[in-house]
Amino acid sequence: MSNLIKHRDRFIIFLVEKTKPVYGKFFKQKVIPWKTNLKRLAKYPQKSLGNDLYQFLKREKLELMPKFEDHDIMHVLFGYKTTVLGELKMQFFLLGNGKKSLYCLISALIGCIMVPEYWSSYWREFNAGKNSRNFSKWNFQFLLNEPTILLRKFVYKEEFAKEAPFCL
Repeated sequence: MSNLIKHRDRFIIFLVEKTKPVYGKFFKQKVIPWKTNLKRLAKYPQKSLGNDLYQFLKREKLELMPKFEDHDIMHVLFGYKTTVLGELKMQFFLLGNGKKSLYCLISALIGCIMVPEYWSSYWREFNAGKNSRNFSKWNFQFLLNEPTILLRKFVYKEEFAKEAPFCL
């Protein structure tokens, strides 16, 4: 990786870290933080969304950030890495799925301007989001017991067993 790319990635990470608290304060005022923590997440059944979220946070050495829990769920549910490219691709997927937050739009714009060499990946992710079931109104806090694989297949409109434990 060239020094220019390293500096660019560091600058994007700096932007995210500086803007996240401001975004949380002004744009997530009505969002209620989840009533859970890492210790509780660890107790969810294996392969459930809650336990997979715990495993993800532990592996990435992250804490559950109040009001931003859904963001981490997206990483777990769709497998996006916590790299600059992974975050940008996830924002394009969410944009394609109908998310119209200011943060999502600005992230996509920054991706196009500062990391344009991945435009074809962004377009693929946007289309994947567009062709998936809309989950923008889901309250993931109430889906933590559900098997991650079934939720993922449901969003991607893949075949799954009729005996799925959640109600369609």
